Amino acid sequence: MTPQKVPDIFRNKNLIAPQQSCNDGGATYIQGTLMPNTIPAAYLTHELRAPVTAIRLGLEILQEQLRERMQVDEKHMLGVTLNNTARLERLVNDIMDYSKIMAGKMRLQKASCDARKLVGETIDSLRAMAIFKGVKLVREGGDPLPRIYAEERRIAQILTNLISNAIKFTPARGAVTVTVALGKYEHEGMLLFKVKDTGRGIEPKDADKIFDMFEQSAANSIETEGTGLGLALARLMVEIHGGRIWAETWRGLGATFCFTIPIAAQDLPRKVQTYPQPVKYSGLLIAMTRHINSFLALFV
Repeated sequence: MTPQKVPDIFRNKNLIAPQQSCNDGGATYIQGTLMPNTIPAAYLTHELRAPVTAIRLGLEILQEQLRERMQVDEKHMLGVTLNNTARLERLVNDIMDYSKIMAGKMRLQKASCDARKLVGETIDSLRAMAIFKGVKLVREGGDPLPRIYAEERRIAQILTNLISNAIKFTPARGAVTVTVALGKYEHEGMLLFKVKDTGRGIEPKDADKIFDMFEQSAANSIETEGTGLGLALARLMVEIHGGRIWAETWRGLGATFCFTIPIAAQDLPRKVQTYPQPVKYSGLLIAMTRHINSFLALFV
C-alpha cells in the first residue's frame, strides 16, 4: 500500500505566516495566511460536518425510542457509540475553527455574556461523559460573577475542550473541578477560569508546548491517544479574546488549566480614588494669625 503524502503544514509550523490580531467594533479576527496545500483539510472537514452531525442525531433518536426495550449491554454499546460520535463531531468542528483562525477568516461577535450561566451549561453538557468515565465533575464557587465581553459559544468551546480533556486524562474515581473567580494583580480586569484534574499531571518541560498543535505531554501520550488540537485551539481562542492561557502542574498530582477573559466594561470594578483632605484650621490658629497680622501692621 502506497503511503499517503502528509501535507507540509503538518510537518513545518514555519509555513504559517505571521499573524496579526485585529479589532473591528464587536468583531475580532486574526489576519494570516496558510500555504495552498492546507485548503483541502479545511474543505474536507466542512464536508464531514454534515454527515457526522446526522449520525449523532440519528443515534440520539434511536436511543430515546429504544431506551425501554434495550438490554443493559446494548445501552452501553449505544452510549459508547454516541460518545465517540460526539467526540468526532467536536474534532471536525475544531479542525474547521483552527483552519479559519489561521487563514484569517475567524470573526468574533463579542457581547456581554453571563459567565455563571455559560459555565453551568457547559458543565451540564459534559456530565454524561464524566459519568461514563467514572469521574466526578464538580463546580466550585458560588459568589456573584461579573459579565464577560466575549462571544459566548467560543468561550463554551474553550471550556468544553479543557473539561473534556481533563476528563479524558483523569482515571476512574478521580475528579475534575471547575472554578471561576475575579482576576487579581496582573489579571485585574479579567475573569479567571480554572479546570483542575486529578490525573497524572504534565512534565514540567512540556507545560508550554502542550498548547502547540499535535503535542502531548510525555506523561500522558502513552496511555491516551489524541491530536492535541483541542489545547492549540483553546489557546488561539483565548488570545483573540485578549486573554491568556497557561497550565499549572505537578508530576503525579494532576494539572490545572487556567485562562483569562476580559470583564465587560459595565461590570469592571471601579477603583476608589482618594483625594487629599482639606486642611482644617483650629480657632486657636486663626486667632494667633490675627494677632500676628495686627503686630506686623504697626511697622507698616
